[in-house]
Amino acid sequence: MTAAEIAAIFGNDEIRPFLNTRHVTYKERGWAEKLPPHQELIQAIIAEPNLLRRPITRQNQQVVIGFEQEKLRQLINAA
Repeated sequence: MTAAEIAAIFGNDEIRPFLNTRHVTYKERGWAEKLPPHQELIQAIIAEPNLLRRPITRQNQQVVIGFEQEKLRQLINAA
């Protein structure tokens, strides 16, 4: 993914919910306490795409991060 594609995934939303908090990089770099600057974080995701939780489903301004069956169902039914 490119930096622009990753930024588009985040939109104007807070980045933290998109991150895989179980990933070794997240833990080793102490991101639970403080995230790096936006561009540094995007570069880390480019290098290690598994830092993003998946799936990420966005419809207009609504987003569902991770496999949350009920929220996905609501998003699909709202379409």
